[in-house]
Amino acid sequence: MLKYLIPVAATLSLVAFAAQSRSEAVIDEAPLDGALAWHLSHEGETAKLAYGVAHSDQIVIMLTCAPGDRQVQAFGVVTPAGAAVEEGPAPVDPLTGLAMSDVAVGLNSRALTSLRDGGVLPVVGEAGPADLPVTRGDKAVIDGFFTHCGATRA
Repeated sequence: MLKYLIPVAATLSLVAFAAQSRSEAVIDEAPLDGALAWHLSHEGETAKLAYGVAHSDQIVIMLTCAPGDRQVQAFGVVTPAGAAVEEGPAPVDPLTGLAMSDVAVGLNSRALTSLRDGGVLPVVGEAGPADLPVTRGDKAVIDGFFTHCGATRA
């Protein structure tokens, strides 16, 4: 039973940390090891921008796109604010018991424009609305993701 409680506790801690006040200022310092931050990776043509702990499966949200896509797929325990969420029961992560969302969000949506230009990603989760912050160090990673998504296919 303990092997199930540890991942649940870790994920709940991530969600609680992510559910910061909307009025909180953008964090200026680089994240500490094990801290939540934005991370970019590539798998073939797909770019993956995740907010979570580096080099782990502990993510709050992951955004994916391929070059030329006009929409981003958002997956995680929070959903970008304003995203159209399907009615009905949400799939539940069997390890954490938290509801997971998987939605398409337009590149020019209010939430993604705020991430790209405003320094926060407004999200909604089980704890209510929150802003996922962007540090100065995260800005280049986020710019790289949006450049990748907006590029035209060869």
